Amino acid sequence: MRRITLLLVCCLCLAAASDHPIWVNLRSTYLGLKTLSGLFTENICSEKEGTCTQFEGRFAISLPDRYRLEVTEGQKQLFVSDGVNVWAYLPEFGRAIKRPPGGVAPIMAFLEPILDSTSTVEVAKDSSGIYVVKVCPDGDMSAMGDLVLELNETGTQIDGFSFRDGMGQKLHFSFYNQDWNPKLDPALFKFKPPKGVTVEK
Repeated sequence: MRRITLLLVCCLCLAAASDHPIWVNLRSTYLGLKTLSGLFTENICSEKEGTCTQFEGRFAISLPDRYRLEVTEGQKQLFVSDGVNVWAYLPEFGRAIKRPPGGVAPIMAFLEPILDSTSTVEVAKDSSGIYVVKVCPDGDMSAMGDLVLELNETGTQIDGFSFRDGMGQKLHFSFYNQDWNPKLDPALFKFKPPKGVTVEK
C-alpha cells in the first residue's frame, strides 16, 4: 500500500510540471506531425543477463498507427504495421510473425505521452545541459517504466528516448537525420512474406 501511495503522490507532484513551457511547446510542435522518417540506433541492455545489444537501421512513421522499422546493422529484422496487422520478419530464421495491433510498439513509445493530453511529466536538464522529460506512467503505459525523452539543445525535438520493458530490459533509441512530414510511399507500410517463409500467427 505504501508503494502505491508514494506513486500517486509522485504523479500528483509532477502534474504541475506538465505546464512547463518546454513541454507545452514540444506537444504543440508534435501535434502537427503526420509523418516522420530517419535513421536510428537501438540498444537493449539486460542487467539480469549482463548483456547489451545494439541495432541500427531506418524508420518511417505515419500517424496514427503505421510504422516501419528496418534493422540493417546487427541481427537483420523488419517490423511493419499497416494499422490492421503488425508483422515481425526475421530473415535469418526464415520466420514472419503476424499479430493484431495492440499495446505500445517500442518505436512509437516516444509519441504516446505527446499525444495524450493527460500525460504528467517532469522537465529537467541532464548533466550536459540537455533537456530531458521524465514521464509519469499511467495504465496504458504500464509495460514501459522509467520512460525518459531526450530533447535537442533547444528543447524543440526528441532526439532519443529510453524505457524499461516488462522483462526488465532497458531500451534506448537515438534518432538521426529526422525528416518531418515527408511524403511516404504507402508501400512502406505493407508486408508480404517472401516465398518459403514460415508464418506464425
